Amino acid sequence: MKVLGTATVFAASTTKFKTTGQHAVYVFNTHTAAAVATVRNAADGGNIGTVYVAAGSGIVVHLADGQGLRGATTFYGTAIANAGY
Repeated sequence: MKVLGTATVFAASTTKFKTTGQHAVYVFNTHTAAAVATVRNAADGGNIGTVYVAAGSGIVVHLADGQGLRGATTFYGTAIANAGY
């Protein structure tokens, strides 16, 4: 995995990792219970979907142009290369 930035804490009401072009984010849940990460649309006007991340676990989320992520402050995300690594 090629890391492209520093870890950023999520927020329930602020969309993070919105950027131009396709991109990917490594999402890690630091909580002791599973929690929900929400994918937001490019207009940041609605949710596209949700994914549960197990306690103390991480996943890679691939996002389309302008999409972003929201979640509890127990989530941290780091931008990573979308392909090729």
